[in-house]
Amino acid sequence: MQAALLAPLLSAGSSVAGGLAARSQAQGEKQLAENNAYIGRTRAIQTDVSAREGLNAELGTLRATLAGNGQRPTVGTQGVMDELRKVRARDRRIEFGNRMSEAAQYRQQAKDAGKAGTAALLGGLIKAGPSLFDAYDIYKKR
Repeated sequence: MQAALLAPLLSAGSSVAGGLAARSQAQGEKQLAENNAYIGRTRAIQTDVSAREGLNAELGTLRATLAGNGQRPTVGTQGVMDELRKVRARDRRIEFGNRMSEAAQYRQQAKDAGKAGTAALLGGLIKAGPSLFDAYDIYKKR
């Protein structure tokens, strides 16, 4: 009789343990995705700063070159600098947006992994239900 009671309890325990293991794995995936999202945001910020510094360096070089050639600032040289700023700003916004998009994808993965972990735990508990009812029936018949 004892062995008959033990089998459903072990089955229930196995189901719960499987749910806990799956939840633990999902939590690890969630943490990894959150870390990647943080890295993605950091890279986006670094890309933005680098692009701004690069533009400042390019404009400084252009000013120095024009001054070295004896050219004074005019409407034409200002137009060239404005166009350079416009093009570089567009490139910077696109690259920043791409990096932030990557970070958003990782944040979504983290959310999905969290939901999957909860679902796995609930699934393990639900699978344990019939075995627990069987064990209860066996216990009551004793």
